[in-house]
Amino acid sequence: MKRHSWFLLAALLLGGASAVRAQDSSIVTDGFYYTPGFTAKKVVASGLAGTIMLGTIVDSYFSWWKDADKPFSFIDHTYESWLQGSHLGIDKVGHFYGTYVLFKSIRNILLWGGCDRSTALWWGAGYAFWNGLETEIGDGFSPYGFDYQDLVLDIGGVAFGLLQTDIPFLQNFDFKFSFWSTAGFKSPANFINDYDAMTIWLTANVHNLLPEGVRDYWPEFLRLGVGYSVDDRETRREVAVGLDISIESLFRAPNDEVLMVQRALDIVHLPLPAVKFTQGKVPRYYLAHRN
Repeated sequence: MKRHSWFLLAALLLGGASAVRAQDSSIVTDGFYYTPGFTAKKVVASGLAGTIMLGTIVDSYFSWWKDADKPFSFIDHTYESWLQGSHLGIDKVGHFYGTYVLFKSIRNILLWGGCDRSTALWWGAGYAFWNGLETEIGDGFSPYGFDYQDLVLDIGGVAFGLLQTDIPFLQNFDFKFSFWSTAGFKSPANFINDYDAMTIWLTANVHNLLPEGVRDYWPEFLRLGVGYSVDDRETRREVAVGLDISIESLFRAPNDEVLMVQRALDIVHLPLPAVKFTQGKVPRYYLAHRN
């Protein structure tokens, strides 16, 4: 998962999951009001989105490519393929999650700024795709090599985000991220040096998925999640099943700024009860699962 902490922290502050909210205006997209014309808020939103875009490129350069000095090459998939290999696929899942969150972050920022639906949608999708592509091109000149499988997962993350905007059923699902290193935290953090500390979650809105006659018995903010991770220095696969909370569903945001904060928090899976199944180990139960 070649996404450094700079992007994840920026996305945490500015991005998040998108969900359809009650429309109080004739032109509302996912809870944000469209504002015609040139406004100061659009300038701020464009600046924030541009900062994330530039930051991810600069960060990739200094993290991966600065000292690379070799001809362009492709990665050898003899031992590294999809969910196999040294990372057991957690890096591939991370690629999907990274572009998914990047797409939704840019889109939400531009919608918050008052941009129209189409502008926010295609700028978010276009840059998320470009970020995945330029990362692999840069890797082609580094010791890693261009990896078409990474790019496929990058495209998958963008595609899922795009489909969510038009298919209401898919809006019942979201991807989240949790990270807790037993080795302690470093500043700046480098997530790809500690894959054991991360879990990528797929969460479901159980309330909406239940039949109408019984859905009121399940709180809308309480979700179920399934997480994928690795353990013992990336030698064992793990699957976690646990609870999740949608911050956005806890209360109706009084304004756009609070809504942005809610969605920023909702890209992270909070420590909640879970059970984890690890290859070769007995199930482990947590009151507050952290990674």
